[in-house]
Amino acid sequence: MNATIESPNLSILTDEKLIAALKKKGPLTIEELSSQSGMSWVQMFFAVDRLSRAGAVSLRRIGPEYQVAYKQAMLAQ
Repeated sequence: MNATIESPNLSILTDEKLIAALKKKGPLTIEELSSQSGMSWVQMFFAVDRLSRAGAVSLRRIGPEYQVAYKQAMLAQ
């Protein structure tokens, strides 16, 4: 298995793009986040996973997809 690990700077950039898209557009799917940011689906998936574990975003299942929402109160702490 060949896995790619993001550098810390790239992870921060990906997280910032994800949060900026959610602030601007509201809740989005990973596919929509990828399209909005110009980054790959895989990069967005890992960012969503990282940020959801940190409590910065929440996930809600809608049919076969998950919608990602920004949790502003969590980041302010």
